[in-house]
Amino acid sequence: MSRNPQSPSPAGQVLTRLRAENGWTLVEVASKTGVSVSTLSKIENGQTSPSYAVMTRLATGLGVDFVHLIGGNASQMPHGVRSITRAGEGMSFQTEMGAYRALASDLVGKVFEPMLIDIPVRKTFAERSYSAHRGEEFVFVVSGPVEFLMEPYAPIALETGDSIYFDGSCKHGFRSLAKGPAQILSVCLGSRSDHAEQAETTGETDEG
Repeated sequence: MSRNPQSPSPAGQVLTRLRAENGWTLVEVASKTGVSVSTLSKIENGQTSPSYAVMTRLATGLGVDFVHLIGGNASQMPHGVRSITRAGEGMSFQTEMGAYRALASDLVGKVFEPMLIDIPVRKTFAERSYSAHRGEEFVFVVSGPVEFLMEPYAPIALETGDSIYFDGSCKHGFRSLAKGPAQILSVCLGSRSDHAEQAETTGETDEG
């Protein structure tokens, strides 16, 4: 998500710190993550906020947890743990897809990343409102309707209470069909499941 220059996002701060600690160049980080040098530079300088897909690539390539990239100070998930997120709580972040609230963000190393996403009204599916990331995704429509587009299928309307399970690596996106923002619950495979080779990400766009 492009924005006026300002303080870097939590992801940008983590990226800057890791590069300083390890002596990595932007080219080396690009090789590790599959994220372009230009996008990495914009993230560090606060010129853009990374999408969910870009943050998962950063987490996998740099060996950090997704929660840390959105500003969380979480603990490892031990045996028998539980995490309760009260209504209105969770780590918030914004991308072109919508306004996110990460749930159970007090834990790192989760198999799944549950998130509430407020989906804005869009006249059309803009390129930057698409996503594509490793793993599978489950979406439940909390308040709709929303339109779901996934290549190569035709767009489909999902009403409140509907759900869909799909391959997250396929280009996909949502837009609200209501008068205002809609809301979905998205559950994606988390960082521990990102075990595919980095080469698999090189064909994905940085804005995914």
